[in-house]
Amino acid sequence: MKIIIVGGGKVGFYLAQALKERGSDVTIIEHNKETCRTIANQLDISVVTGDGTVQSTLHAAGAADADIVAAVTGRDESNLVCCQTAKKIFGTKKTVARVNNPNNVSALRALGVDTVVSSTENIIEHLEREVDISAVRELIPLDGGEASVVEITLPEDHELAGKSLMELSLPQTCNVVCISRGGHTLIPRGQTKLHGGDILLVVMLSHSVKDLRRALRIKN
Repeated sequence: MKIIIVGGGKVGFYLAQALKERGSDVTIIEHNKETCRTIANQLDISVVTGDGTVQSTLHAAGAADADIVAAVTGRDESNLVCCQTAKKIFGTKKTVARVNNPNNVSALRALGVDTVVSSTENIIEHLEREVDISAVRELIPLDGGEASVVEITLPEDHELAGKSLMELSLPQTCNVVCISRGGHTLIPRGQTKLHGGDILLVVMLSHSVKDLRRALRIKN
């Protein structure tokens, strides 16, 4: 997953570090040249020097190919402009903005930012969840991202083929609502057996994605 982080302060640094450890392709945009050198040396990631609200800087960072642009500077206005530019100009799939003033949360959401978060812990938790869920295809985010409707395609030679749903250790917070098989759709029951090539439609709480991946033997 390609993630661009705008802002190389403490929040951006620790966020980049956490995401890099999870195998994400991380790029940081930071206006301070000395900070850029420090980040590049310590984290060994791509760093672009410039203003993240400027179209040319986002282009240089690869915004057109980014799965997520996360703006985590200390200025809410800059974070908003960055997210809007990434979404409208480059078609970035998901934008995340750090908000420093709680009074601005509703405004940023109303102006098109996909996810607005406040604390460093919340930002890291949210983006780590996005990385986890990248193993499946999110169709519809629900309740501000707390839940999701996701699609999972099982390989033809999947090791669980022939197993029934009741034999799997599926999290209680996940519900397989339908299975597409050979052009037909069926509503599964506990005794329904999985086939290779099945496409599962699952409604789940987003925090349970790791358990779902583990139960279905989904690799990174």
